Amino acid sequence: MEQDPQLAASQDLQRALLTAEFITKDASSDQDRAQDDFFELDPQIFDRWIPILRQSIEDGQLNTIVDDLYASIDDRFENMETQMLQDSQINNNLVSSLNEIQKVQEIIEGSLQNDIKGLIHEIQNSTQSIVSKKKVLIDNTKTSSKISESSILIQKILQILELFNRCQELIEESDFFKALQTMETFETIYLQDFKQYNFEFLNQIYASIPLLKLKIKDESINLIKKSLNYNLEKIFGVIGDKYYDVYEKDILQDWLKKKQIMKLHNYRFNSPVEISLRDNSKLEPLQLQNFCQLYEFHDSILIFQSLNEMDFFISEFHKEYEFRKSKLVHPLFLKDSSTVSHSDGKQDLFADKLDLTFFKSYILKILGFLVYDKELHKSTDFVLSNNSYNSTDEFWTSFMYKLHPYLLKMVEEKLTSQKELTEFKDFLGVVIAILENLKLNVELLYSVHIETFNQYCELLVYLFEKEFSNLLQDDDFMPLSITDKSLYDKILKICWLTDNGEDAEKSTDDNFSATFPFSPLYPMTCTLVKKTYTNLHSFISVFYKHDISHLNLILVKAIDSIFDNVVNRSIKSKLDTTSREEIAQILVNLDYFVIAAKEFSLILTRENLTNNPDVEIRLSSIKKLIETRKEAESKLIDLIDSKVLDLMEFIEFDWNATTVRSEPDMTIIDIAQFLEMMFTSTLAIIPYNIKMLLIFREFDVITRRFLEKLLNETPDRISPQSVENFETDMLYLEKTITKIFPNDISTDSGSPSLPSTPVEGSSSAGNRSSTQVENNIKSLLSTFTDLKQHIGLMKINHWEEYKDNDIRLKKYSRVKPEVANSLLSKLQPPNSEQSNMMSDEGSSADSRVNSRFAKLFSRG
Repeated sequence: MEQDPQLAASQDLQRALLTAEFITKDASSDQDRAQDDFFELDPQIFDRWIPILRQSIEDGQLNTIVDDLYASIDDRFENMETQMLQDSQINNNLVSSLNEIQKVQEIIEGSLQNDIKGLIHEIQNSTQSIVSKKKVLIDNTKTSSKISESSILIQKILQILELFNRCQELIEESDFFKALQTMETFETIYLQDFKQYNFEFLNQIYASIPLLKLKIKDESINLIKKSLNYNLEKIFGVIGDKYYDVYEKDILQDWLKKKQIMKLHNYRFNSPVEISLRDNSKLEPLQLQNFCQLYEFHDSILIFQSLNEMDFFISEFHKEYEFRKSKLVHPLFLKDSSTVSHSDGKQDLFADKLDLTFFKSYILKILGFLVYDKELHKSTDFVLSNNSYNSTDEFWTSFMYKLHPYLLKMVEEKLTSQKELTEFKDFLGVVIAILENLKLNVELLYSVHIETFNQYCELLVYLFEKEFSNLLQDDDFMPLSITDKSLYDKILKICWLTDNGEDAEKSTDDNFSATFPFSPLYPMTCTLVKKTYTNLHSFISVFYKHDISHLNLILVKAIDSIFDNVVNRSIKSKLDTTSREEIAQILVNLDYFVIAAKEFSLILTRENLTNNPDVEIRLSSIKKLIETRKEAESKLIDLIDSKVLDLMEFIEFDWNATTVRSEPDMTIIDIAQFLEMMFTSTLAIIPYNIKMLLIFREFDVITRRFLEKLLNETPDRISPQSVENFETDMLYLEKTITKIFPNDISTDSGSPSLPSTPVEGSSSAGNRSSTQVENNIKSLLSTFTDLKQHIGLMKINHWEEYKDNDIRLKKYSRVKPEVANSLLSKLQPPNSEQSNMMSDEGSSADSRVNSRFAKLFSRG
């Protein structure tokens, strides 16, 4: 509970009074004072009263204080009253004090009243002054507040004007996102601070915001259009060129050096091995920021996201982007459902323009766009592609679908030289590597790459055919003679020869000479085939790393085509000749071409592109060459047969001759000389087994033909002398067998002069063993057995000897009874009695003989 202020003041005065020390005056110390002044108050004590009294006066409580003071004195001095009354001095002092107090009171009251009046007057004056000043202050405060408010408002107006001005500047500087941010700040300040004000100029500025936003949108889109147009015209080509240069001049060349040093011949460019060894620092110049910036796209996305108009922006972007794409790929038409571009419905402009030079610049510009497109969508978080992560792949696939048939046609029709195909292959290989590293589908483009190799194979086969045709035309169809040792060694290295390695006859004298059985066509062809194979293998040694099995098949097909469609068919066309020498040489060449084809099969197996040791390759041309060789054999046999038969057609035996000739008929000599010349000279170069086959065949044909003449072309009566002449002719032909072989061989007594221990010469049998030659000669002599038995029977002319079973089986086993009867009957002299008797007994004797021979041969 709060204490009453009046009571508190009274109590304070009482304490001050009661605690005062009264000063007793010495009469002698102050003469001018009255002698009755017994004591007085200390001035300091009185000073202590003044505030209390002043406060009481101000509060109008002075009388109350005085009354309280009296009451307090009464209370304080009540107990001392008796004492004081007893002390006279004290009583006197008290009386004096009271009087003094009364005086003081009067003085104080008077002074206080005057002071109060003055104070009241001052207070009134002060109050009026304060009120006046307060009014002024209030007015000033209001004015100051308005000034402050006006100042703030002006500052905000200046700020908003500055923002608007800055917005205009940013728009002019094409910094549209910052302009939009500034405009949003302007709009926020306006709505918060100025919407309640009716400032016309601010309202006009605010009203212009939609127009500014529209301008920002339009300018943002225009900026993107300008950027795309500039990139389309310049940057895309620059990017593509730079990518190609870095890959082709730096990365590829580094790989080729490493490949050579590290013996990595089986690995291709852009394979995992090559990528692992690649110096990736060389790819740093390919960063897109080195060519162009994409800030306009980022700003535009932020702008339209802020405006909540991304759908509109994406729609406008797609329209522009699709237009730029169509312009980029022109004169192709991506939207056309056909695979051909038509500008006027009649003429295909793209096909007309497309050549190697145009394709290089064209595809590099497309490559630059692909790099740009992937980076654009990636850096914008695929917002521009509606969150489609395959937009670049879709464009590339669509583009390649259109381009693919044109490239195939260009490769087939316009790249007609090795240089052009190689240049295109190298260029396309680098582009494919770049596209693979961009994670784009290269299947269609790689198929063009494979077709390029296919066309290269066809071109090399065509060039081989032209060269081979010239070689075949210039070939002399004679065994190859060499007088230069270095050339001889070179041919040994170039050509595929027989297993024994003894294909050439070499001289033993000081002057070197060697003769190969094949003609110059063979080594020239071997050289040409190896050169073609090297070119083909080199063509695919760097870039091709997919569909290896298919590539290997194309390579094998090309080599097979060389041996079949070129070598085999060209040589086969030469078989229409009637020259036995040419046919014989062709036969020899074909033998070696079969060897070459077999050896090349081994090479292709060993060096197959798949590096699969289980792959075994056998060229189908081997079978075709063997068939042609058989055809050549048949052709040669037919020519020899024809010649022999022609010669035999001129033979006319005199079966009624009366004299015996010591020399053979001239026609027989011609036939013998023909056979000797044929097998020792013309056919000396053909393989031994074929030559022996021909010899057997010809002597078999000759003996059968002469036997047929003897049996079927003789008259009813022939003379014994004609039989001896016929034997002379046949023995001369038989002796021709010994002349076919170079060495003379002794014969057994009683037999014709025939070789018994033949030793083959190098010209006919090479290094054949004497036993083998002897066996062959015996087999050749056996072809005359039938003829000799028939002639022997006719010379003896003894029917009883033939009827003897033991003699017949030993000497005439190949003579049939009816034939024997017919031949012996023709030897009987006409008009003789014996002849008549035999004629009379003929029918009965013949029947008996026939019956006996029938029983004899039925037992056999």
